[in-house]
Amino acid sequence: MRIQFSLLLLIGAALLANTQEIKPKPELLPADEAPKDPEVSFSEGEPFELTDSGLDSSKNATIPVAEPAPEPEPEPEVAPTPEPEPAIKFDNIESEDYGDVAEAVNVQPDELNTEVIEQLVDRFLNTGSIENKDKKGPTYANPVAQALVGSSDYWKTDLLQEAGSIKDEERIKTWLAGYEVEAIKVLREVALSGWRYFNNASPSAKMALDEAEDVLSKFVRSTSMQAKQFDVASVSDENTKRQLGYIAFEGMSALAPSRFEEFGQAQATINRDLKDSTVCDKDVPPPCALQKIDMDSIFRNEKDPSRLQHLWVSYVTSIAKSKQAYSNLIQISNEGAKLNGFSDAGAMWRSAFDMSSKNKKPVFDLKKQIDKIYSTIQPFYQLLHAYIRRQLSGIYSNPAGLSKDGAIPAHLFGSLEGGDWAAHYEQTKPFDEESETPEAMLAAFNSQNYTTKQMFVNAYRYFKSAGFPKLPKTFWTSSIFARVWSKDMICQPAAALDMRAANDFRVKACAQLGEPDFELAHSLLIQTYYQFLYKDQSLLFREPASPVISEAIADAFAHLSTNPHYLYSHKLVPSEHLEIKDSVIINKLYKESLETFAKLPFTIAADNWRYELFEGKVPAAKMNDRWWEIRSQYEGIRSPQPYNNSNLDALIHTAVSQVHSPATKTLISYVLKFQILKALCPEGTILSEGCILSEDTTEKLRETMKLGSSITWLKALEMISGKGELDAEPLLEYYEPLINWLRNTNEIDQVVIGWDGQGTPFTAEEIPKTRQPGDGGNGLPSEDRVAFPGGECVNGQECLLDSHCNGTICVCNDGLYTLEIGNTFNCVPSNPADSGFGDGKGGLVIGLFNNEKETTPEPEPEPTAKTTTTSSKVPRVRASSTSSRYILALICSIFAVLFL
Repeated sequence: MRIQFSLLLLIGAALLANTQEIKPKPELLPADEAPKDPEVSFSEGEPFELTDSGLDSSKNATIPVAEPAPEPEPEPEVAPTPEPEPAIKFDNIESEDYGDVAEAVNVQPDELNTEVIEQLVDRFLNTGSIENKDKKGPTYANPVAQALVGSSDYWKTDLLQEAGSIKDEERIKTWLAGYEVEAIKVLREVALSGWRYFNNASPSAKMALDEAEDVLSKFVRSTSMQAKQFDVASVSDENTKRQLGYIAFEGMSALAPSRFEEFGQAQATINRDLKDSTVCDKDVPPPCALQKIDMDSIFRNEKDPSRLQHLWVSYVTSIAKSKQAYSNLIQISNEGAKLNGFSDAGAMWRSAFDMSSKNKKPVFDLKKQIDKIYSTIQPFYQLLHAYIRRQLSGIYSNPAGLSKDGAIPAHLFGSLEGGDWAAHYEQTKPFDEESETPEAMLAAFNSQNYTTKQMFVNAYRYFKSAGFPKLPKTFWTSSIFARVWSKDMICQPAAALDMRAANDFRVKACAQLGEPDFELAHSLLIQTYYQFLYKDQSLLFREPASPVISEAIADAFAHLSTNPHYLYSHKLVPSEHLEIKDSVIINKLYKESLETFAKLPFTIAADNWRYELFEGKVPAAKMNDRWWEIRSQYEGIRSPQPYNNSNLDALIHTAVSQVHSPATKTLISYVLKFQILKALCPEGTILSEGCILSEDTTEKLRETMKLGSSITWLKALEMISGKGELDAEPLLEYYEPLINWLRNTNEIDQVVIGWDGQGTPFTAEEIPKTRQPGDGGNGLPSEDRVAFPGGECVNGQECLLDSHCNGTICVCNDGLYTLEIGNTFNCVPSNPADSGFGDGKGGLVIGLFNNEKETTPEPEPEPTAKTTTTSSKVPRVRASSTSSRYILALICSIFAVLFL
């Protein structure tokens, strides 16, 4: 009991101490002088109270309860920072029916025609062949197209009058009206045949397309000959003049049939030599097995410059046999140009831009305009060239032939052709920090149950918010937005197609969820809008004002789709992404400059060299010398070996050997992109970040699109930007953050600018330490950056599951066999045929079809009053395909056991 009371005493004392004023601590006395505690005794049932001298026991005494200490006032709650308002309120955009019911039907596997199969089997068993030997007469894969040949007078070429002899303008207009009726039939059939082939690439579909294109060629030939009967000079209407000019221009088809065939043979010879040429690796004896497609991966990864130089020299030597075929190509091209009224093929090439024709002089001097553009961009290019030259000294350990003030050897750029410098991006990028937007977008796509079609739907809603009209429903029901795995589709390139019929516009894309194809969706949609807006023009004007204008607009809108405020409005990135770090912007611009900008001087050099060949200024013995002189002048790039005039090193470049057309169209289109971008965005916009468009800012663009090719590309540029000439200043404004960084970095590192020095080598102190592969990496690749066996890898996707990229698709590594299961490919260590699966050549496959349905929600009812707030939308649901994946995984596991 006393112990309990003692505890009570201590507790009470503690409580009391908390209620009394704190007093000074008394001095400590010796133990023998310390006051003693009074004796305390208790009587049962007596109350007691605590006093200053101890416990006072008396009747009616009570124990006072100490007042509790006041509770501290709560900390004021900090209000959360409100999320920024989205730049676009997509809830205010009217929803539509995007044709999901029809789409669900279209994605189902094709049904087998069992009756046809039975007939083929019976025929084979009875005759030993599947051919129908009873069938008489010629057979056509495309009888509809063949039926058009000779169906009207527009196919006739006999009884033609003398060129320029018909001067009656009304007769000419009547002929043009009839031409449009006949031409639309042919173009429609070509468009449909192409659509069938691209979306189901069977041999019969290819034959049907070839026949349709052959019919078109015949129609173009006959109508061109008829159009030459008319005297263009007697026509007063400018549009009529232009239409006659379009029809009368034959291009290389003007050649005699035998020469046209030789023209095609020369191109085929060059293509075959490029494909079949093989070389030996360094220090490896024959037989030589390395082809161009094999060397691309070697150049990306090899850091031994002597090996790269050996491969480069060996390959250009192996393709030297095509030099004569290329000389023939130049000669025949000149013959065709003269038949079209031009002095040489170079003049005919330039006519697409300078608006010249047989009867019309150039509107401006394209060569001088290109040189002006080069003078504007040269300082930027020199900064980039100087920076990468110093970095290459570190990557390749100060290789022989590389100096700090001279041209760069062509074999050091990470590819056989050397045009794309981006292979060195990771080792030379300015900063470690990369944009997190691709990963954030992919996460948002997955969390919101996006389908590839939804990317196009959201892009479409953006265009509607910017004043573009509603597209016909057939666009959604007829287009293909993702690969249909039950068909053998030709996915590249993605395209927007005018099917040459009222309101039939389509896109074809094998899109995947990710930032690249989100940009693609905007690019294809603006091309579709271009076609849709000029649909009321005459047939010959239902084209863009120029391909370079169309491409520039498409690229500008692809860039605008990356604006962070736009992505935030779609809930594809969090608000943290609205503030972009300078380091991220500079890295992005640096990568783009390596991929695209660095190629621009090459396009000028390639065309100027070919112009000189067309004009006969370069003898055959000096063609190779002149090639490198021009490249050194414009690009600061030199040959890895002394000039060898028995070679023709230019043929290593696809843009020269396989694309027989002006390369500067790439330069013109790229310059136009930034002129258009600057015109669309408000004053003061940071062009590298893009902007948000509105109905007002796109008005001039939409009006220009409506006119199609009834106006020239310079007039279209003037209507859009207010300036009817090429101007590279907006391009420099776009790259300004990178230009400033390059200038400062080169100054700090005392880097020599230009390439006309004495070839001074780098000192050991001047060689930078470069990042090793993997340093400052970007983590796991996103979904759109990987591919599986059989998948396409043309855009640099990483091949997985024991496969590598052959330049087009992922193929199994050496020593492995390919097992085809439906439309998937698996790499296995043993021959599938040995275990009873097919013939080892893809003859018999197991068909597993992914029954994946992509749907969008039903259109929401239009609200009675539009609101300015952003509300959550019910995400579209993509049906799970987990079961089919489990089955496929199970079968693959069984095969692995069988083949191991």
